[in-house]
Amino acid sequence: MDLTALQHAVEPLQCRIIGAEQAGGAPHRQVIAALARGFDSPGAVILCEPTIARGGHRPPDVVVIAPEVGVQVVEVKQFTLEQIEAIEPGGQCRIRYASGTRRRNVLAQVRAAMFDIKDAVQRLCPDELIVPFGCSVVFPCIRRADWMSRFGPEAYCPEPFIFAEDMAGTRFADRLMAQAGRLLAVHGRKQCPADQLKFVFGAFGDSSVLYPEPRERPARQAGEGTLGELFDEAAESYKTLSEDQQRLSSQNWDEGPRLVRGVAGSGKTIVLANNLARRLARSMQQTGSLHDPAPRPPRLLAVCFNRALVPFLKKKIAQAYRQRTGSAVPVDTVEVFAFNRLMWHLSQRGLWRYQRITAGDEDTRAQAYRRDLESTFEADPELAESTRYDAVYVDEGQDFEQEEFRLLQALCRQREGAEPNLYIFYDDAQNLYARRRPNWQSLQINVRGGRAHVMDECYRNTRQIIEPAFNVLYGTCAEGKASVPSRDFADLLPLEQKGLLGQEGGLYRVRFAHREGMLPRITTAPDPRHEAQAIVQRLRWLLIEQQVRPEDILVLAMTRQRTQDLVHAIDAAKLPVARIHLVTEQKDRLLGASNQLTVSTVASAKGYDKYCVLMASVQSFGADVKGRAAFYVGCTRAIEYLELFGLPNATLIGEFQRVMARLGYCEG
Repeated sequence: MDLTALQHAVEPLQCRIIGAEQAGGAPHRQVIAALARGFDSPGAVILCEPTIARGGHRPPDVVVIAPEVGVQVVEVKQFTLEQIEAIEPGGQCRIRYASGTRRRNVLAQVRAAMFDIKDAVQRLCPDELIVPFGCSVVFPCIRRADWMSRFGPEAYCPEPFIFAEDMAGTRFADRLMAQAGRLLAVHGRKQCPADQLKFVFGAFGDSSVLYPEPRERPARQAGEGTLGELFDEAAESYKTLSEDQQRLSSQNWDEGPRLVRGVAGSGKTIVLANNLARRLARSMQQTGSLHDPAPRPPRLLAVCFNRALVPFLKKKIAQAYRQRTGSAVPVDTVEVFAFNRLMWHLSQRGLWRYQRITAGDEDTRAQAYRRDLESTFEADPELAESTRYDAVYVDEGQDFEQEEFRLLQALCRQREGAEPNLYIFYDDAQNLYARRRPNWQSLQINVRGGRAHVMDECYRNTRQIIEPAFNVLYGTCAEGKASVPSRDFADLLPLEQKGLLGQEGGLYRVRFAHREGMLPRITTAPDPRHEAQAIVQRLRWLLIEQQVRPEDILVLAMTRQRTQDLVHAIDAAKLPVARIHLVTEQKDRLLGASNQLTVSTVASAKGYDKYCVLMASVQSFGADVKGRAAFYVGCTRAIEYLELFGLPNATLIGEFQRVMARLGYCEG
């Protein structure tokens, strides 16, 4: 059964099937079809390869959630009987693959996945769980009689083992309902409590990328009512991906380019990491048959413009892949580079001559690379094959020039008649370098016909942070309009059409951020020296009185020189931090290590966020398009707490104050 046949088979049914495209082969799809026939009701949901945050094992093949059965976890084993060499005591199977024989305890595997899910649901549900949890191992290519004949009448064959004949009609579902019915009857029920099933759905999603590693954030008890307590609770609260994030994470983008646009804080990088990890997991599962060799491991590239973002991308991809598979990213399958470092890396492989960076000459530089690339590919086709990528994921795509996209497209491996797998994540409003929006059609990057997606909800920032920053970006309270971005800078029309952005009294009202929080603060100083003292005093208050972790604080400035000045002032103050990370001097280290205070330019911090952001020397942010975009990027790094520092006559501070007053905000 192929995917089209499965879609036709389940189209008239009432149950919901999520992630069917993840099914790894015809037997897997046959199991989904059998379950869908048996659970033909609007309340039933069938999840294919779903994941939970903090799960210790790889996702199960199928999970059924229905009022009559609770949660049923299903592993599909596509072995033929000839591949199973023996059944050992305790249910250990000796399986013969093309690469050799391996031992698998198939029942222990599905039970472990079931308990991961149950533990996740229990963390969300405050009451005793009445929802039944069960598990099954399905052998759709083996008949029960053949199993018993091969391994004898005393063969290991527990009740959770399901065979080919059990797939007929609704037999599989009937069997699960009978088992779950006995458990529900103990509580005097025929169906699960609806409120507990809501917690079940809340537990699923590729959510591990939303959490810090336990070693990065050691447990502690912050003082009641402090900002430290607020931030700790936010970090530890159970999080799941939005429906939009999960949908994009799980899509199989094998048939050409994609453009994912999104507002600040919508989770574009989360989707990138999850989608790449899923793609890699699918490729690595293609192990070949008994007679055919395994396919070549994929070569995937994630590229961004900001070098400091690279370790963050690597970490998120590694987290996402481990959640899906329980293992580390395979060696030589994923490369993550800043664009210029990628150019250097490929020059070392003999692909082209490295071109030095000249500001304002990005297109000419990219064209030179393309000329070298074409010459190299003609002269050495084997080198072309070894250096091209099966898919290229571009984060912060608004930072790239048009010719640079053309170059990345040329680095994509293409099958005959196919389009390049180039996936671009883009936000016009964070366009720090004021690049022109590419003409995708002239680049022959086809993002029409359902290939463009818009992520239109901000999950990172509170409304109190993003709304005034958005108005400053567009200069709604500017004294002159000549240097402010036009409406098409971030293509506002789609947000307005969806009711996510409105205008009242000449101001933008942001409706794509729903979280409420504290108001931003503004602190002015007569000169940079007094400003640095004010920042040090605020840091001391945050770290000592408010018990904020150093790693939750980000100090931002527009220029590298100002960040260096601030580091000297902070270092001299002997604050209770283990170290200060000046990002401009250590771009290859991940921001936010435990007990580490981060100081950075806005450009180097793009892509990151922190609970608390202090923006220094706002007078350094120009009132032109680039300056406003940088100011907006800086403000939207703040999850909960934002404070602006600068001279009293700083243009953007004045605008921010006027915006807040007209929005009805009062300064904190």
